[in-house]
This record gives sequence, C-alpha cells and structure tokens, in this order.
Amino acid sequence: MYNCRSILRFFCLLLLICSSYSSFAQKVVPELWSQRVHDEAKVLSASVVDQLDLQLKQYEDSTSNQIAILIISSLDGDVLEDYSLRVAEKWQLGSKKNDNGVLLLIAVDDHKMRIEVGQGLEGVLTDAHCNRIIRNEMAPNFRRGDYDAGVKSAI
Repeated sequence: MYNCRSILRFFCLLLLICSSYSSFAQKVVPELWSQRVHDEAKVLSASVVDQLDLQLKQYEDSTSNQIAILIISSLDGDVLEDYSLRVAEKWQLGSKKNDNGVLLLIAVDDHKMRIEVGQGLEGVLTDAHCNRIIRNEMAPNFRRGDYDAGVKSAI
C-alpha cells in the first residue's frame, strides 16, 4: 500500500503548508471605539487610564491633535513598525486634512515601544524627540515596573 517514503513526504508537505500559513498571520488590530487608552496588557491602574483618557480628550478638544495609546502584552512575532502603522491606519488618528494623529504603542513582554506620528506633527514630534521620550521618560519607569509613571510622563 503506502511505503514509508510517501508517508514521510506527505507529512513534510503538510508541515510546510501549515508553517507557511502561520508566517502570514498578522496580529489583530483592536477596534478604537471611543477610548483613547487601550491597555490590553492590564499594566495601568484604572485611575491612570481614566486620567489619561480625560487628559487626551481635553488636548484633542483644544488642539484637534489626537493621541491614542495601545498597550499590548506581545506583538506575537509581528514587526513593531508594521504593527504600529496598521494600528494607526485602522484607527485613523487625527484629522484626514491635517494628519495630526499620534499613536503610543507599547508591547510589554517584548520590551518594545514606538511613537507613530502623523505627517502633520512630524515637525513637532521628530524621530529624535520621540526617541528621547522613550529613552528618558518611559524606559526608566518601565524598568522599575512603574508603567503608570512611564506612560504619564510620555504623554
């Protein structure tokens, strides 16, 4: 009937097909809803989430610039830059006319952070400025396990 080689080939082909499907899988982007702070990793206290949400709403009302925060446990193998762009595109932060949105993305278990800035704010929030915020404000607090202070000082 079946020899050992044909069975082995079948399983190798099956393994190759299954692994190629998983390499194309991308981390799902959550819905924005009306929240500005999405703490899916549950590292922020409820009071800080409420405080930040109010602060970001007031900032948006006074400037039209829109800032959102997404904290996840892991990127699940996704590339930080790719995932942050997908989130920013799906959430459509800022106004379409001004492209004045900002996304603060934190992947806790991966120890990765990114500030994705719309073109309308790139003159104010340069790459160098964003890197200083991450390096000087967020990272030291996160190393101490104080996510509340890290996110608050970044905002």
